[in-house]
Amino acid sequence: MSEMVEKKEQKGAKSSRTWLTTVAAVLIMVLGYQTVLVSKSEIRWSFSRPLSTVVVRDADGSTSYDQDAIKALTWQDALAAETLYLPPVVVLKILSLGYYSVWSDLLFVRAHAYFLTHFFADRRFVWLDNYFEAVRGLDPDNPRIYLWASQVMKYGQHIDDRIIGKSNWFLEEGLKVFPRDWRLHMDLGFNLYFEMVGKDDAEKAEQRLMARDHFAIAAGLPGAPIDPNFVAELFERSEDNSLVVAYALQKYYDSSADQRKQLVRRVGLISEALADGIANEEREWRARFGFMPVSLFALIADSSDNTGELTND
Repeated sequence: MSEMVEKKEQKGAKSSRTWLTTVAAVLIMVLGYQTVLVSKSEIRWSFSRPLSTVVVRDADGSTSYDQDAIKALTWQDALAAETLYLPPVVVLKILSLGYYSVWSDLLFVRAHAYFLTHFFADRRFVWLDNYFEAVRGLDPDNPRIYLWASQVMKYGQHIDDRIIGKSNWFLEEGLKVFPRDWRLHMDLGFNLYFEMVGKDDAEKAEQRLMARDHFAIAAGLPGAPIDPNFVAELFERSEDNSLVVAYALQKYYDSSADQRKQLVRRVGLISEALADGIANEEREWRARFGFMPVSLFALIADSSDNTGELTND
């Protein structure tokens, strides 16, 4: 009899825990919904095309917005006019049931839809940060979100230092997670060198030095399509001949035949003797020690300078 009573008590305790867990989960979801500023927005609004629904094209080709349509679709709530319900990251993690990457990818697709909707209308991406934080919060190990956010930030807008600064911020956040991603380094270098205007010449010069470093890092990473001559030219423009030579020597044997010719030409403008030395070293390596890595050959060649002997026996 006592065993039956004990089993009933255990069953009742288990049912109570299940019920309490369910109630707690529902309360968390409700709380998350209420804490979002745009919680009044209808769920169906997220499946519509808000701007294409309310945009009006004038005779001269300009666009405006039907305010009555906006109010009708958003329950008179101006804040919800261009938003959809996007819960905080903590709520998204609970709702995803541990499938963070899947939900992150789905939100990434929705972020693309948001971008395209605005790209063909007003080209203002007010809520891009919200999508970025949601996608990154669920899966920070996706390098594409950082590169994508940085690039779309510049599309269709008036490009100024504020926009480029925001684009750079996305790239810098990505480099914290992926410090060896050449795409992030290359885009950041491009923004700093070609897009940023700067307040004065000193700031512009500093930005170009930073850009040069990012280009140099990108060129040295696997898979990067950057011609080492491009980076060498950046060193040359900064009138730092020692860095031109050092970089050319570092990248020489990793470059194609045409790229090597250009590197020797650049070094020759600084020192013909040094350029001849590079060409002679390559010929000797290929003729006698082509079977070994060039780095090992350099060590043997250095030791031969002291002994006067270099054989391939």
